[in-house]
Amino acid sequence: MKIVTRHQAAHLIKPYLPENPLLLEAGAFKGEDSLYMARLFPSASIHLFEPVPELFELLTENTRTLSNVQNWQLALSDKSGITRFYVAEKKEKPGKPTQAGSLLSPKERLFASSIIYPRTIEVPTITLDTWAAQQQINRLDFLWLDAQGHELAILKGGKKMLATVTALLVELHFIQAYENQPLADEIIDWLETQGFTMIARDYTEQPRWFFGNGLFVRKSATDL
Repeated sequence: MKIVTRHQAAHLIKPYLPENPLLLEAGAFKGEDSLYMARLFPSASIHLFEPVPELFELLTENTRTLSNVQNWQLALSDKSGITRFYVAEKKEKPGKPTQAGSLLSPKERLFASSIIYPRTIEVPTITLDTWAAQQQINRLDFLWLDAQGHELAILKGGKKMLATVTALLVELHFIQAYENQPLADEIIDWLETQGFTMIARDYTEQPRWFFGNGLFVRKSATDL
């Protein structure tokens, strides 16, 4: 099992993807990782999801020169509608949203990091399959899911599109950071049943932090 950074993981998937891949990132934040992907895959079509209005404005500004990037002020989920969202902030920057906001109520991460959740907002949610059907998108080559405990819900709400995916980079938690979230082993086992295998990760056998990221590739692609 390779131990890599998130950006090194993006390099690892290049051999598995077509020349003009369709990429999707859920939880795009301000777009730092998105900009990296746009440079790494200049001929890709990239769809970025960020539901928090203030962060979506920053994401839009940071990616405005990229013609191959489209931003969506939506939260991917296992159902479509309007849902409560827990906004994350740093104590030293009150009133300014940061990464780690979630559709799930924060739990153990309140004791594992200094991030706080002083307010909630209502955000629009949509399933991956519904969004793809609305946009007449019939394939996705790579999914990057950083949804703070909601990753498995996104995957289960997009099983039709998941069947077209070759690779995924998925955030995995080792504690109940959020209420009723699935832990790392459950997500890994579920992806195995969907035909994926983990080829790399950014954590060791004894993780130093309460979450990490796993890179998964469709098993049939690893045989090519």
